[in-house]
Amino acid sequence: MKILSLHSAGHDTGVGYFEDGRLVFAVETERLTRVKHDHRSDIALQHVLSQECVDTDAIDLVAVSTPVRSALLQIPDLDHAMERINAGAPHHRTTCDLLGRRVDCVVVTHELSHAALAAHYAGHEDGTLVLVNEGRGQLTRSSLFRVEEDRLEWIAKDPLPWYGNGFGWTAIGHLLGFGKSPSVAGKVMALGGYGQPDTRIGEQLRAVDPRVMHDLELAERVRAELAQRPEFHPEFETAAHVVATFQELFTEAVHAVLDRHVTRTATGVGPIALGGGCALNIVANSALREAFGRDIAVPPACGDAGHLAGAGIYALTYVLGQRPEPLSVYGNGTGEPRADVLATLDTSGLKAVPYDAPAVARLLADGGVVALTEGAAELGPRALGHRSLLGNPAASGMRKRMSEKLKQREWYRPLGAVMRDERFAELYPAGRPSPYMLFEYQLPEGTAPEARHINGTCRIQTLGTDQPRLHGLLASFEAQTGVPALINTSLNGPGRAIAHTARHVLDDFAHSDVDLFVFDDVMAYRSEPR
Repeated sequence: MKILSLHSAGHDTGVGYFEDGRLVFAVETERLTRVKHDHRSDIALQHVLSQECVDTDAIDLVAVSTPVRSALLQIPDLDHAMERINAGAPHHRTTCDLLGRRVDCVVVTHELSHAALAAHYAGHEDGTLVLVNEGRGQLTRSSLFRVEEDRLEWIAKDPLPWYGNGFGWTAIGHLLGFGKSPSVAGKVMALGGYGQPDTRIGEQLRAVDPRVMHDLELAERVRAELAQRPEFHPEFETAAHVVATFQELFTEAVHAVLDRHVTRTATGVGPIALGGGCALNIVANSALREAFGRDIAVPPACGDAGHLAGAGIYALTYVLGQRPEPLSVYGNGTGEPRADVLATLDTSGLKAVPYDAPAVARLLADGGVVALTEGAAELGPRALGHRSLLGNPAASGMRKRMSEKLKQREWYRPLGAVMRDERFAELYPAGRPSPYMLFEYQLPEGTAPEARHINGTCRIQTLGTDQPRLHGLLASFEAQTGVPALINTSLNGPGRAIAHTARHVLDDFAHSDVDLFVFDDVMAYRSEPR
């Protein structure tokens, strides 16, 4: 069975291709265009269909999440499909026109596409409770599902208050002057570490008319009213207390709704999975994992970019009754041919030399910054060692250099870190690992100070030997410095999507303060090595 899986409309579009239950190829549109949250799914579709590994003429089924870009797929009964979906149908089976022929098609409700991907990361285990929590879906802003006998049962729609979902994060960002883009929540959340929850602010937020989620005129009037109150002044210190308070309300609301519906077992609670953009909230994720005493399944591409796989997984699992294989997070596009990398370096006047882990570690130990690409990129917004900027977390001023100067981010935003599994186990003997950098940990004083947030936490990626290049680099770096981690942040310049090719990397950083470029088994110094 060959399935084309699309997120065709809205932000963070992309396309995936499954063959016999395996995700063979996928790409997010923004990685091709460098436009963050790009909606132009036709670019991704043409890219996927041009790949040698994609059997275009033999595609059996197209799975597409809502909303649907009708001109792209030409679904003859799309109006009827959307009527059924808006009435509560989880999906609609129909046909579409693709490359001049009629192909079977499954239109998957937005929320079900998110839920299927999250359930997949939980192994589709019976009893799994899935919370899909986002700014806006097809029908809801938050939904609860349960995996029951190979079905995804929709058990609650909008069970969370306005301050418990993505709408609330966007509203708080807008209130504090950050605008309304899909990137707002990530910028705003970091403020919370600089503030403390305030009871007075909490009372005012709880008292907001819950209809704001569905009445945008009312929402704007509420925003204007709150903006006049001194507690909500956008000045940094005040804003930090607002965000800290909102984070507490958000986490409490999510915990409460999960606690009401989670499957109870003799030893605790059953599986829990999170989908939608709010599953990127590492503060809430970490608190939930602690409160329920078990791991929480979160796809690394839990936002709308995940639909490129979620729609196909839903069709395979819950329509066709087939179990897809586990997904590799390193499946966004493909690795770049070595000849193309060498040609890019040559035209940029850079000399390619063989990759040398001890030399890279020595440069990092001396305070250098490394841009690293390897193979296919990561699916989702986290840098996990295949499209990463790396730096020494013990080098004074490194956070400012990497975050503020290179990436030109807000000064208060923290950086994540990558650490080998064995060192993580020594530092956190009872800690659960975080291979996708979706949880936070209290970082011991002095361990990696430039990766430590103001509240003492760090978003850590735990890394196994299945990633030998970065694992070996970490080992070499620690042998030289005694430091058990590296700063790891996404490989993109200001305002751009994460770099996909060597040309993208050099476009962003060839004339910047990056010291060394690593592309799989070759590397090039920006200037003479130190």
